[in-house]
Amino acid sequence: MKCVCGTKGWKVKKITLGNHLDPEYWHLIDDDFHFCPNPDCDVVYFSRKVTFTVKEVKTKVFFKEKGSPKPLCYCKQVTEEDVIEAIDRGARSVEEVERMTGIGNGGHCLITNPSGRCCKPNYTNFINKILETRAKAEDARAAIPETPSEDCCTPER
Repeated sequence: MKCVCGTKGWKVKKITLGNHLDPEYWHLIDDDFHFCPNPDCDVVYFSRKVTFTVKEVKTKVFFKEKGSPKPLCYCKQVTEEDVIEAIDRGARSVEEVERMTGIGNGGHCLITNPSGRCCKPNYTNFINKILETRAKAEDARAAIPETPSEDCCTPER
């Protein structure tokens, strides 16, 4: 089923919606709800009759979130900022970030993650992107000589 934005959504279970919607909306939940994965769309859950936007969902949806902190792992409550801090403290791989933050070790994504899916693909992509950006910056810094050559700034004679 497609969202109003035209993006194909995936089915989510009632237990997922029940955890992320206030009780006032529970009577609207049925087995026909889907999750919209479009980061530019405010719709989080939709069915043929009802839509719930980021304003009605009580949990921040990491890739729809504009401000900080942005959650990456809902079970362990690890944010993008926590991952960056772990990398700043020396983590150099996904596994090291997992050890330092506990990210990905919750096992309750069906309930805690608004998408109803495992968070590992998302946080792995985020960690690898940050590590790659940092590696490129380090390579660029390494290519700059520590001391300029003696003739680089000498006026031509």
